[in-house]
Amino acid sequence: MADQGKSIEQEVLAVMERNLQSIWDGDVAAYRETTSDDCTFFEWYISPQRIDGLDFHLRELRVHRLVVGGGPTQLGSEDHTLEHEVLTPHVQVYGSTAIVTFTLMVRAASPGNVVHKSHNETRVFNNFGTAEKPEWKLVHCHKSPIATPDSLHVLRS
Repeated sequence: MADQGKSIEQEVLAVMERNLQSIWDGDVAAYRETTSDDCTFFEWYISPQRIDGLDFHLRELRVHRLVVGGGPTQLGSEDHTLEHEVLTPHVQVYGSTAIVTFTLMVRAASPGNVVHKSHNETRVFNNFGTAEKPEWKLVHCHKSPIATPDSLHVLRS
């Protein structure tokens, strides 16, 4: 049953947070529970074309921490961490569809090195359940680069 103390916006943000955290944790079960089988993605840093379906991202979970973290480190150990912040989220709800726009900032820290990466995102969720028992899942994600030294070579190519 839906948490009567939470707004729909808070419910969607909680599902989005679980979805994002499942990426860093490599938690396939949580990612499957929060992502639709027929999801679509535009990820500028992976492919110039749309990526269709859940399977690609389930395979990507195995390597994503290394890619985002800047290389093969012991991320997750006491002195190597990977974390994210969702900056200025805005949720719009239209019936069973919710659109969340925000800036995602990722911080990967290891001894003597901190890597920050950011991009803007639009994530679209659909409620496959009911109002009483919602089942929000990600159905589309569009990531847009922010002009930084790391992204300029991609933006100008």
